[in-house]
Amino acid sequence: MRQRFWRMVHQRAWLLMGLASAFAISVVLRRRALRLMSTKDLAALWVGGIETMLLKGGPISLAPTASADESRASFGGARPFDGVAFALTAFDPPGVSRSRAENAAANGDLWKELQALRAPSAWRAFGVDVDEGWREDGFAVAWPEGDADAARPGVVAAARAFDQGAIYEYAWRDGALVRRTRGVAVAVDETTFMRAVSHDDLRARSDLFALPWAGPADFP
Repeated sequence: MRQRFWRMVHQRAWLLMGLASAFAISVVLRRRALRLMSTKDLAALWVGGIETMLLKGGPISLAPTASADESRASFGGARPFDGVAFALTAFDPPGVSRSRAENAAANGDLWKELQALRAPSAWRAFGVDVDEGWREDGFAVAWPEGDADAARPGVVAAARAFDQGAIYEYAWRDGALVRRTRGVAVAVDETTFMRAVSHDDLRARSDLFALPWAGPADFP
């Protein structure tokens, strides 16, 4: 009787331990799934956005396309900028929501970091997702193609210093523009062709494209 009692106790103990282990494993898997889902959602957010570059010759807006030919045709043989351009911002790091004024101040600090990289070219830029209703202002800094590899670590470090999830890297490929979304704080590495779209049409569609740029007033 005593042996049967202790055998029953041991069986129940093993059952409880098994249930506890299963629960712990379930929690771990759920957390991993949530992290993966978050990364996937963030990747979709970055890859799907429209980027506008406020160049001296006038603004140019860029949208993703699956076709190199469509990208090439949209520029008509012209290049609005040369070399490789990196676009980044100090706006709302993942999980953080700040006022536009606070984000503009953070961009001012980011610009101080970027100045130390001595990029040959720099201009204002911003990203928009009309359907999601957000806009993030920032910068594009560009180097000649042969200098891009050496410049990239500094750009990534600047983005990481401001807790950014990713940066954009733009490069020309046989007349087509390619945008690579490079993860900084999350695991994302996506490449897509970009086509030029009418900035005026976008302004007519959404007031997000008409907002004043949120960055340092002394930006050249």
